[in-house]
Amino acid sequence: MKTSRLRRSLLLRSVAFAGMLMASKVACAEAPANWPTRPVTLVVGFAAAGPTDMIARILAEQLSIKFGQPFVVDNKPGAGGGLAAGLVRKAAPDGYTLMFASSGTLTILPHIQNSVRFDPIRDFTAVGLVANYPYFLVTPASSSIHSVDDLLKKGGESNAALTYGSAGIGATNHLAGEWLSRAKRLNATHVPYKGDSAAVADLIAGRVDFGFIAGAVAFPLVKAGKLRLLASASATPGRGPTSVKTLREAGIKGFVAEPWNGVMGPAGLPTPIVVKLNAAINDIMKRKDVVDRLAAVEQYPFTGTPQQFTASIKEQSERWGTIIKDAGIKVE
Repeated sequence: MKTSRLRRSLLLRSVAFAGMLMASKVACAEAPANWPTRPVTLVVGFAAAGPTDMIARILAEQLSIKFGQPFVVDNKPGAGGGLAAGLVRKAAPDGYTLMFASSGTLTILPHIQNSVRFDPIRDFTAVGLVANYPYFLVTPASSSIHSVDDLLKKGGESNAALTYGSAGIGATNHLAGEWLSRAKRLNATHVPYKGDSAAVADLIAGRVDFGFIAGAVAFPLVKAGKLRLLASASATPGRGPTSVKTLREAGIKGFVAEPWNGVMGPAGLPTPIVVKLNAAINDIMKRKDVVDRLAAVEQYPFTGTPQQFTASIKEQSERWGTIIKDAGIKVE
């Protein structure tokens, strides 16, 4: 009698557990289709009011409208975006914690900092590209360098001692200067600053010979007669003033210094959420009102599939990784 009751009890427990397991599986299967049902956090690894933050807020605003749930920007500056990456890497892959990532964080940081403990492909799910912007090659307005040819000719002289400024060691505009110098064997020395503002100030004053800066900063200074614009580092001709050619067109094969931003999730983010969010991002970035808002800060829509996003990460990581290794660049 006791054995019979024990068997019945074990059977009922097994049935109950199986029912709970089935309910859990159904809930998990249904969750991506219903996503989002509550606020979504978009973690930004840089301070508020910076270029990455500005684009993140434009996107978050539009996603909130599209999905009827708040997309909340959460700024977690630190370690070149590494702090935010670490937080999102450990988040649950349920679509409610995402990262608005920069190309520098994903494709440069792992190569220059030993303290970085993430792999941009293995530890994250690429969701969608959002926007990009080219750097522009500039010189002081007082410089005797008036063109790319002038720069290459002067920098190639054996007694040349050119300098170029950047936002700091490992910044994209540092690596752009390193790439140009190595590709054309320029006798040029890197001068790192604590941010773009300090580098631009010394460019204007003529204390450094050239540099790469974003159009939103460069164009007003060129118009004011403080800087001279030589070329665009975009892969796409026609960005910036119509008279400005790309460095590719100027004969620097394959040269591109064009940072981008995109949305990433933790590894294992369900495919239905990725597909739904990617489609929404692409739709938003094609709208004229959004394109106009991006253009106001010299940014351009940069849409595509999650697979194309992953390919962009791999391609840039390999390129910058090679330059960093060859130049022996390291930030502890």
